[in-house]
Amino acid sequence: MIYLIDDDKSVRRAFEIFLRSADLNYKSLESAEEFLSIFKPNGKDLLVLDLNMPGITGCDLLKKFMREGIHLPVIAVTGFDEQKYRECCREYGVIAYLRKPVDGEALIDLIKYNLDIHMSNNLSS
Repeated sequence: MIYLIDDDKSVRRAFEIFLRSADLNYKSLESAEEFLSIFKPNGKDLLVLDLNMPGITGCDLLKKFMREGIHLPVIAVTGFDEQKYRECCREYGVIAYLRKPVDGEALIDLIKYNLDIHMSNNLSS
């Protein structure tokens, strides 16, 4: 499952169009809180995560993952390219850091490539 978390409804809609056009299974959410209320790690997921959100920020969520030992491929997106966001993403090891507006084809390519890698690693472990 691809989880898409962004507080901006228009950005979520654009990402949803990209994901639907690529026939990818996704769940679109407006907050990290909403994500945490439904997420059950299964080793087959990927997260497209906005870093700058009210409440639990994208970096807060990544720090929670680190504390709890949750390893999930994450593509971070932000409209605010700041050093603190880049550092947070490096610490967690996000697979990509993209600035908005995001190129839809590039996003789909990243998702497909990393889902293939992630699935291959899970099959071999």
